[in-house]
Parts: sequence; C-alpha cells; structure tokens
Amino acid sequence: MQTAVIEKRLSEALCLAVQHLEGLSSTEEFFWGWEVPKDPSFGDLSSPVSFRIAASLKTPPQVIAQKLADKFLTYCEAAGIASWVDRACAQSGFLNVYLSHTVLVDVVREVLRRKSGYGKRQNRSSAAINLEFVSANPTGPLSVAHGRQAAVGDVLARLLRSQGLRVTKEYYLNDEGRQIEMLGRSLKARYLNELGISEPFPEEGYHGLYVIDHAKKCVRRFGSSLKAAPLRRFMELGMQDQLLEIKSVLKKFGLQFDRWTSQRWLRTSGRIEQALQQLQQKGALYEAEGATWFASTRYGDDKDRVIRKRDGELTYLAPDIAYHLWKFQKGYQKLLNLWGPDHHGYIARVKAAMKALNLPADRLLVRITQLVTLTRHGKPVPMSKRQGEFVTFREVLDEVGVDATRFFYLMRTLDSPLDFDLDLAKSQSQENPVYYVQYAHARICSILSKSRLPLRQRLRPNLNLLCEPEERMLLRWLFQYPITLRLCADAFEPHGLTVFLRKLSESFHVFYTKHRVILDDPQRSAARLVLIRATQGVIANGLSLLGISAPRKM
Repeated sequence: MQTAVIEKRLSEALCLAVQHLEGLSSTEEFFWGWEVPKDPSFGDLSSPVSFRIAASLKTPPQVIAQKLADKFLTYCEAAGIASWVDRACAQSGFLNVYLSHTVLVDVVREVLRRKSGYGKRQNRSSAAINLEFVSANPTGPLSVAHGRQAAVGDVLARLLRSQGLRVTKEYYLNDEGRQIEMLGRSLKARYLNELGISEPFPEEGYHGLYVIDHAKKCVRRFGSSLKAAPLRRFMELGMQDQLLEIKSVLKKFGLQFDRWTSQRWLRTSGRIEQALQQLQQKGALYEAEGATWFASTRYGDDKDRVIRKRDGELTYLAPDIAYHLWKFQKGYQKLLNLWGPDHHGYIARVKAAMKALNLPADRLLVRITQLVTLTRHGKPVPMSKRQGEFVTFREVLDEVGVDATRFFYLMRTLDSPLDFDLDLAKSQSQENPVYYVQYAHARICSILSKSRLPLRQRLRPNLNLLCEPEERMLLRWLFQYPITLRLCADAFEPHGLTVFLRKLSESFHVFYTKHRVILDDPQRSAARLVLIRATQGVIANGLSLLGISAPRKM
C-alpha cells in the first residue's frame, strides 16, 4: 500500500474528527498534511491541526489535541482503517499517531516494488516553476557561496520534480554593464603589462590572479595583435573566459541548467523598454532631479527607486523588472529565486514592480541563501593560495570531492550560516556524515552479496518476524521517506533530506550492531535481508536526489 494512500485516508479520518468538534464550522478548511515527529517516541505521524484551529475554538491546542486523540480511532474505524493505527495521543498540542505493524511491514513491499520510484509522485502536475539560482556575474570564478546556491538549487529542482512538478533551472547572466566594463579594463591593463607596456590598472578593477592568468593566455594566443584593440574586445574576451570557467565548474559539480538568459538579450530584444513603457502607462514612473523614478512605495517598498539615471543609464532594477515580467509571460505558476544575503533589499522593490504591472507578486518567492565559512584545523580559511582574494568553488571541489561538497552544503537550512569543515569533509570516518551514509549503503551491499538463501524463502519472506525495536525503527524511517520528500519540496528546503538519510543510516548501523542478519534461522534471515534491501534502496534513492553516489564498496 502506498504511503500517499495511507496519508490521505488518515487525513480524511482526522478531517471528520475535526469537523465534529463543538464550535467549529464543518465548512472551514485546513491543511491536513501530516508531519514527521522529530522524536520517534512521539509516533510515526504528527498533525499540528490543533494549532491552526485553536483561535477559532478559543481553546488551547493541547486540549483540542486531546479531544482529537480520544475520537480519532473511532473515525478510523468508521472509515475501515482502524487496523492501520495502534494508538493516537496528544503531545504538546500535536496529535501523534502510531501506525500498526501491518502497515509498516507493507512499506517494505512497496519499496521493493517501486524501486527507484519509491517516494516519487506518479501523477505529474501541470504546475510549472522557474527556479533561478547561482546567476553570478561572469567577472570572476564562482565563490563558495555560489557553490552553496548551486547545491541547494540543483537538489531543490530534483525534489520538486520527484513530486511531479515541472521545473526549469535557469541562470540569469548579467553580461553587460559597468562590472563587465571593469573586467575588460582590468584584462586590458594586465595584457599590456605582460607585453611590457606601461598601463595603469583601474582603481576599481579586478585584482585576482585569474585576470593575470587570462592576460598571459591572450599573449600566447594573440601575441601583440591586441595592443590597439578597443575596450569592447577585452570585455568580450574577459567575459567569455569567465563564462567558460563557470560552466566548467558547474559541469564538474554535476549541475546543468535548462536555460541561460542574457541581460544583453533582454535589452536588444526591446523587453526592457517594453517593461518600462508598461510601468509608464500605469502611472508608476515619474521624473525628478533629472532622473526617472519608480514609485515603488505605492506598492509596498520602503522608498521610491531610481530606474534611469540622469545620464540615461539604466539601474539594475530595470532589467530585473523586465526579466521577471518575461518569466511570468512564459506562463510559470511560480517564480523561485535563490539570492545571496546582499540581495535581501531587492525583494521588496521587485515585488513592488510585479504589483505595479498587475502580476501576482505572491507567486514570486525569493529565498536568501546565507554565507559559507570554510574552516581547516578548527580555524577559518582566510583566502585562496591561488586567487589571492577568496576561496573558489572549484578549489573546494578539488579538495573534498563532489559528494562531500554537495552533502555539506545541504546540512543547514538556507537561512542559517554554514560552517564547512574541510578536514571533516575529507575524512573517512563515521564523524563524516556523507561517509556515514554511503558506508551504510556499502555495508548493506556487502551483506546481501553473502546471502545464499533459497529462492523460495527470498521471494516469500515472513515480514511479521520483524518485531524487534531496531527493526521497527527501520520500518518507520522507510515509511517516512516519501513524507520527507513532500515536506522538503513544499518548504523549498532540501536540507531535511540530509537529516533523514543520516537518521536512517544511524538506525541501520544500530540495528546491524545489535542483530545478525544472516542466521541459522532461514525465515528470520529472509525477513531481515528484505528489510535491509529496502533500506539500501531508500538510501540510494535519497543519495540520487542529492546528486551523490551510492558506492557498493568502501
């Protein structure tokens, strides 16, 4: 029986219990999705519905939860699913449900039947989401902060797709403007210096060694033929080189974007001017102090914003407005952007522009991805040896590998700063969380390879023999895997999957420490072999969604 069906039927029973509470209208709607209790002793499923209806009933959540617990089994019996539930109780305002052994062992069969499809929703949704992330300007190598966005965005897309949503992974390329000009000036100065020609370096130029490296490549490729080349030529060369580097490191990371959208294309296609014309027609622009302003305070921003400077140059806000307008015109139901903490102030002004254009600003969701601190030997890593200014994303990949980099980037929620311990990420020990999870998978593969049970016993195991506490804990985690995926996707927060995999692996290691799998008793051996094979499948599925390998030997 599918976990989704169990959730749905239990939700229907809970809905009836809630509707029959005295003082609550049966027409009121609430979210019935179940959650996973953080403490296994609190049950297999948990509902926070008491908190959502407490204000309507003017009753403390714990009192409501107790009333629901007293009646829940009655409504389960009326729905013909009483055998699914052992008991229900109230705990700190939550309704906690303990599932029957029959339901939990049936999950093993579902895992083995659906294999890599377990946890994924089979019905494909028509909802389309545009997920824009990384989007670093092509003026230098990707930083470790960009790497965190790459990990979060890629795994979030995988999670959303696993739940039946259509996702477009998009990189917005700021390929024109002052920063590109400054890159060109920096490259030109370094190039001329390499030729022995004195050329002052721009005060606001890019001082990284990568610019010097590129200048040397230009000398090898072009010789002195670029001495009289215009600035535009160096801007193009500099941007092309950095874009190649960005795409190269993303490929190494296992990330491929579905679409790259260019700011230059937005301008040359006329979409920026079209967006400004629409704002003008709606009376959202005005002239003051020789500049054009967007009256964003009318739409929830804290102050009006300049959109065209006195010299006629557009601010960054103009292409941002055109870009989001264009994405809405493409028909996406939701726009999801992952931005760095330095872009927090842009959220209100972009949403204001969407409101001014009569677009659904509530369908624009921006998640801020906090910064990363690298540590080695317990101390922050100050700078890169090669770059001279900052540690690059590529350097982290080269040092610790793709698997550890992905897992470590996802071990905290997006809004929490991340401490990335390089020493721990490289270690092959149980303290290293990705090694711990991968080792659980490899250990199960090793056990399964040693099994020599007859085919009949392997195909028809007696799963009712899985009654030890450690066995039940494994069954519980297998059941909760699809719920974990749903919760992570609904919250646009993939870190919960790393938490789940660590707990599932821990439960397996505890089980394996206390119980032998291959025994003289063939029936019990068969049951345990099926249990760990299902566990192996779920670990592999979870690692696959993270873009991490599931080794069979370690």
